[in-house]
Amino acid sequence: MIDVLSSMHLVLREAGFITRLASIERSSIVCFEDEILSGFGCVFANPRELLAEWKAMEMALLTHFSPSLRAAREKAWNIYCIFLCASDADAEQNREVRWIEEDLERTRKIAACGLLSRDDIVRALLPILPLQYKPALRAEDANDRLQTRIRGISPKASQIVLDETISTAEVIRLLGEST
Repeated sequence: MIDVLSSMHLVLREAGFITRLASIERSSIVCFEDEILSGFGCVFANPRELLAEWKAMEMALLTHFSPSLRAAREKAWNIYCIFLCASDADAEQNREVRWIEEDLERTRKIAACGLLSRDDIVRALLPILPLQYKPALRAEDANDRLQTRIRGISPKASQIVLDETISTAEVIRLLGEST
């Protein structure tokens, strides 16, 4: 199992947020902000604890950091509370965790359980991370790919292009016939 708090801290920092670790009510948290938003990330031991304590933690965070939030001006309208848990939740708990994100009182929220890898944490944090594009390239043989591309130009040439017994001049001649 990974250290969710440290991983969240690192993912947020790599995404360009200014981050720092803090502690509130005997819990370690990650504070983060950029030009647009600010927030707090908390990790709970299990889904039951997350569901039972997220509202109290949200209020404690807002109360504790209220002077800083007031000074944030427009950014104060864009505050996130992130509630994460490495342990898996059952179906009912997963439904309740998703409902946390629907609660629009006080702060915007991100909540997730079952975070076993850095990729899981990145997926949970996607609503606040910069747009990411990860191209998915098919694994394919370079020879097959070359033949497929040449087939679009000259079906005859695609059949012989990689045959070492055929001269380059013959391949060029066949390519020239197709144009």
